[in-house]
Amino acid sequence: MEQRRFPGHDHWFYESQTRPHASAAAPLVPEAAHIDDRFLLGLQQEATALQPLFQSFQPVLLAARDVSQILFPDSVHTSLTHTLTLYDRLSTALTVAQVAGVQRLCNHYAARLNPLPGPDSSRESNNRLTQITQYARQLAMQPALITRQSIKALDAVGLTEPDIVTLNQLVGFVSYQARVTAGLQAMMGLPVRWCPASRRHQMPAPRCLAPTLARSRS
Repeated sequence: MEQRRFPGHDHWFYESQTRPHASAAAPLVPEAAHIDDRFLLGLQQEATALQPLFQSFQPVLLAARDVSQILFPDSVHTSLTHTLTLYDRLSTALTVAQVAGVQRLCNHYAARLNPLPGPDSSRESNNRLTQITQYARQLAMQPALITRQSIKALDAVGLTEPDIVTLNQLVGFVSYQARVTAGLQAMMGLPVRWCPASRRHQMPAPRCLAPTLARSRS
């Protein structure tokens, strides 16, 4: 089934089909788009008991915040060699967040994606977006299944080598962000894995988030 994208469409379920008769829908949590720290998404302010942990890993967290600004800026200028739009980037992030099932990330990326106009409804644009989404989902879920043919499929819909490198960086970053977010929320005693239209389930609280953050230092 081909995907059709229209300005002001339903973004909460990126992988669902936009219904032509549906009215423009706001994201579930629109305020989630307006947050200074686009890596921890407000967790540092909420988790007062974890401040020593935040202080210990402050260099890592600041670096991750900087990376989030680079990968997901407020605007993106495309070129012949860098064709991924801000819509492409945020829709990819939302796909990975949905795979991870971390509600806070879904809220944030859906809220940022919502006001952006999608690509035109041509067959070429639909095929391109579908291929990007399928690749991102596969890489996030089962990276071992990514093959040379997976890369060729991206090339076939017009992605350049820099685009493919960036796409992999986007998926890797949001996957890492999901693990950190889920770990912190579990340590806070909050439910961390749930998205609408999926089975409600909760990740077990990790014994310590430090190993995940520590690997980022190396």
